[in-house]
Amino acid sequence: MNLETFSAGRRARWAELEARTAALAGNHLRGLGSADIERFAVLYRRTASDLAIARRDFPDQAVTEYLNSLCGRAHVLLNRGSAPRLRNTAHFFASGAPRAFRANAGYFLGSLACLLSGVVAGWLAYDLRPDLRGLLVPNSLFAEMAQGGSGITLPQPFLADPSIFLHNMEVALLVLALGLCAGVPTALLIFFQGWGLGTLGAAIHAGGYDYAFWSLIAAHGVLEMSIFVTAGAVGLRLGDAVLRPGMLRRADALARAARETLGLALAVILLLVIAGTLEAFVSPSGMPGGVKIAIGLTVGACFYSWMLLAGRERRPLPHLALDAPAVEHLPEGRVALSG
Repeated sequence: MNLETFSAGRRARWAELEARTAALAGNHLRGLGSADIERFAVLYRRTASDLAIARRDFPDQAVTEYLNSLCGRAHVLLNRGSAPRLRNTAHFFASGAPRAFRANAGYFLGSLACLLSGVVAGWLAYDLRPDLRGLLVPNSLFAEMAQGGSGITLPQPFLADPSIFLHNMEVALLVLALGLCAGVPTALLIFFQGWGLGTLGAAIHAGGYDYAFWSLIAAHGVLEMSIFVTAGAVGLRLGDAVLRPGMLRRADALARAARETLGLALAVILLLVIAGTLEAFVSPSGMPGGVKIAIGLTVGACFYSWMLLAGRERRPLPHLALDAPAVEHLPEGRVALSG
């Protein structure tokens, strides 16, 4: 079959689809009747079939480019989603993000393992190698502790110094993006984040300022570390799609992983604002240390309750027929119904 034969019996159908697509440009199919919508769908399916043939037999011809453009415009009209609404956004965060969290719980645990292993390694490195303590922890920390201070200070309020939020956002987005590199940089970044926390915690413990330190960072630290580990879970999920695409093309597997973790990525961005606000206004405040710890634990409990419990479908209770006939058991395994 040559190009002229291929096009001769199909030009009328293409022209009709072209005219209908042009008439609907910028509009939606809702204004059409059921017969018109059905006709439009039939024309689209047949033209898409023609495009498949053209790509196979005439890949470099202008007709193939024309059919590709025509099908693309018609596809948009047929598959246009509904406009985003505030109610849909609220439902997304109420249910979509927690479901994505539970669906990727294994990656969250993997991210948490990387963080905790870094904490343990950093703590042991500080304890077992006193000669390297000056390299593991800033010297200014030792100087301040020698003068009787805890060595820990926090920046000024967030509104005056937005670097708190920007730094947290930068680290979280970096953890997410590095997942595209097979997830290995993501795992390393999580590990070294834990390493820094471990060496700092060991130094504070050696100076005897555990309560002062942990009460200072607890208000924002519980949520902040949870957000960081969640961002790591998204990065590891993307990395797994790159390493193990399965039966899909690597690009398709990565796109699917991105769609499945979109709720978590957006939740990370939203929660970073809350964590930054706590770090700026609550952590450096004059509140008692016990109150700060209670705030941190409460915020953490709310986070995990949201992620683990929200968005679950309620299963209906089995219907009990109160007027069901009674069953009388008879010898030799026979039963009889009465009532």
